[in-house]
Amino acid sequence: MTTLLTFRDNIKGFYSRYDFILTPIVKFIMAFVIFVSLNSRFGYWHFLDNKMIIVVLALVCAFLPIEVMAGIGGVIIALQSVKVALDVGLLAVAVILIFYCAYMRFVPKTGIIVLIVPICFSLHLTYALPIILGFLVGPSAIIPTAFGLLLYYYEGCLSELVKVFAAATDEDTAVQGFQYVINAMIDNKAMMLIMAVSALVILITYCIYKLPVDHSFVVAFIAGGFFNVILYLFGNVLVLVEVDIASVVVGSVVGIVLALFIQFFKGVVDYQRTELLQFEDDEYYYYVKAVPKLSVSGTNKNVKHINTKTSN
Repeated sequence: MTTLLTFRDNIKGFYSRYDFILTPIVKFIMAFVIFVSLNSRFGYWHFLDNKMIIVVLALVCAFLPIEVMAGIGGVIIALQSVKVALDVGLLAVAVILIFYCAYMRFVPKTGIIVLIVPICFSLHLTYALPIILGFLVGPSAIIPTAFGLLLYYYEGCLSELVKVFAAATDEDTAVQGFQYVINAMIDNKAMMLIMAVSALVILITYCIYKLPVDHSFVVAFIAGGFFNVILYLFGNVLVLVEVDIASVVVGSVVGIVLALFIQFFKGVVDYQRTELLQFEDDEYYYYVKAVPKLSVSGTNKNVKHINTKTSN
């Protein structure tokens, strides 16, 4: 355990020393992956696939706040949608504006979750993500997660819509395109089920994680994975949506493991050294439970031995 803690502290210390270099690099890589993923999944406007344009956009995001990344991603989605049909593009713009005005203005840093959710779908981390977001972000992750799921299924709708346009012969395709997307999203029971389960798992994980009990984070992660499986089982029966329960179980286990890994780097506490403190002011008594974090940073010290010679 000491070796792992030393390794963790060395990594955190290295990152804190070179934060001014590593943070832009991480943001550049994140932006590049997101923009490439968006263009590969939509891919209707080929000039946006130009790697030089993507690199320039990623460089811009590397030195600006992370909410800029979400804004550029929204512009890419709108442009790709306009290429399919003007009214569909206007629908995409309207949804993006609703998300910005109703949510992102107040919690700007979590808007990037919208673009991360579809990538997690591609990496088969759909069922792991709510457990991780539950303790890292909390209830504020519910809305961007829902919009991220909306974006993922919207991509599928556009793909099907392009096929419909290719087979259409009448001149009313614009109206049909708008109606097709709206109807497809409303009738998608699988999307609604995943939204509901993800929201509940985020809330359950967050609430248990914040409980003032020993090892609450372990209980929170296991409970999040357990309810993840149970809620999808109920969804199979009540909503009549076929969900691969084996994938849910595997995803929940992966989510628990990843959450434990992230928590280890975030901080591990030493419950054996818990202290209960009491103090007061003119109006209140305060009872505080203090649990120190495990750290071995103090072991990395250079000790110099000074030998003094005594003269006879």
